[in-house]
Amino acid sequence: MTPTSKRAGLRLHAAFDTLSHYHEVAEVGAIMRRYFVINAFDGVLTTLGVLAGGYLAGVDRARAVVSVILTTAVGIGVAGFYGSYLVERAERDRSMRELEESTLSSLQDTDISSASTYATVVIALVDGISPLLTAVIAMAPFFFTSVISVHAAYFLSGGIAFVELFLLGLFLGRVSRERLLYSGVKLVAAGLVALGLSWLIGRGVR
Repeated sequence: MTPTSKRAGLRLHAAFDTLSHYHEVAEVGAIMRRYFVINAFDGVLTTLGVLAGGYLAGVDRARAVVSVILTTAVGIGVAGFYGSYLVERAERDRSMRELEESTLSSLQDTDISSASTYATVVIALVDGISPLLTAVIAMAPFFFTSVISVHAAYFLSGGIAFVELFLLGLFLGRVSRERLLYSGVKLVAAGLVALGLSWLIGRGVR
């Protein structure tokens, strides 16, 4: 290993240790989990709604379905990013001011201040990326309509979306120490309700 690469490795290791320290100080883990599940859930349900609407409307162009799902997911993601960023920054700024008042000292340029900034950015990124991630995974079959029909892509995408809901439920069940299967089925049931309502609305406006 050359001296340059060794120094780069040390700097990378130091940066990782610093971020890990900020992660613990700001107690980011639990908050990240909540934001991830909430917006991932939104992304899946929105995708199911778009699939139901597109199928009932007879949309048979894969590009059109992908475009609607992507633009909707991006909208949810941007709203989630900015919304969570502004909320987290406001809450953490208030906590900082209260702590400064109680200690009669400035906390600027301290680990607490840096950890607060780190937490705000990371939580906002998780909140923004999660709906886009679940939407892209769910609509993946529409990228393969050269080998499968658009009709099949609708059903495969719906199936993937329900698998995602079940996995999110398992994740929540593990966090809450609830029965995993029961937790997974609850989110699948929510997806069925959303799909049913979308289907009824779509049938009603035809």
